[in-house]
Amino acid sequence: MAGDTWDPAESGLGATSFTPTGLPPDRRTPPTPEAARRTAAEGWIWGFALVENYRTMYSQAVDEADPRFVGGFGTFRHYPQPSSPTDTDVLAPTGDTSYSWAWLDLRAEPWVVEVPATERSYLLPFHDLDTSYVGFVGTRATGSQAGRYLVAGPTQAVAHPAAPEGFDGVLHAGSQLVGIVGRTHRAGPEDVPQLHAIQQQYRLLPLSAHLGTEPPPAPAEPVWPLWREEALDTIEFFGFLDFLLGFFPVLPGDADLRGRLAELGIGSGDFEPSVLPAAVREAVQQGIADGRAQLNRAAAAAHGSEGLYGTRAQLGTDYLSRAVGVLKGLYGLPADQSPPH
Repeated sequence: MAGDTWDPAESGLGATSFTPTGLPPDRRTPPTPEAARRTAAEGWIWGFALVENYRTMYSQAVDEADPRFVGGFGTFRHYPQPSSPTDTDVLAPTGDTSYSWAWLDLRAEPWVVEVPATERSYLLPFHDLDTSYVGFVGTRATGSQAGRYLVAGPTQAVAHPAAPEGFDGVLHAGSQLVGIVGRTHRAGPEDVPQLHAIQQQYRLLPLSAHLGTEPPPAPAEPVWPLWREEALDTIEFFGFLDFLLGFFPVLPGDADLRGRLAELGIGSGDFEPSVLPAAVREAVQQGIADGRAQLNRAAAAAHGSEGLYGTRAQLGTDYLSRAVGVLKGLYGLPADQSPPH
């Protein structure tokens, strides 16, 4: 296992979890059951993307025993062969596209991404924990020339407001953990060796390794919650969300909802439902059911993918559409970043 894990079911969600901010838990007076139900419904819809994304990140970057494990954080795993029915991490894979997966931990320092010069169509999209896109590197977004890009976390924006010398651009992430679902065009089965040679030239390096300087101190290793499929529709969902929010500073558009979630102890780093009054706990569970029902109705009414995927600027605070996109096809692309061909 790439780091310690804990089982929230066996721990009663009361186990000590990782709090990157180091802030003390929020001990506000719990809201009324009515308010808790509304907050839980909104919070479940808002957090659906984060928790579904964690499902994939856990298997690929944390659980070494999982066959989908890519090697941990900071390394690409390439899949030059065509996708098969067992490839479920992308819910809507494209037949002529090969994938390259990677996850970055930006807590200590930024990461460097290098791409080769190629006329082959490719795309490296970078997404935050909530699946909103940070930016894109590829033939459509940045051109066919070789390039070097800096991916900076939320605490590094001041130090790296613009691309440093020798870099072609900087991508500013809103969360400290970032995913990459690279796509490279494949002309057919006979094209696999040439395609794989291109994929091998997608490179990741910590900034200190690129500069040849002493790396900064490594951050504490998180105690990763063991993924449990059945958690999605129970109060355990908010245990996962509570953990993930430690890697996701509050954004202005999310501040009101994050504040109301904090009244339930969600975002403190040690969410414990048992300390909530029984009526509030029941209201939270009802709110989760409300959120699921609202998502299912919206998904049934949605036709096409317009407005379901995009950058944070494109999606705004339409959390329901974002959740519909995750439900219909995790890591789908916005219209202006169509799959390589």
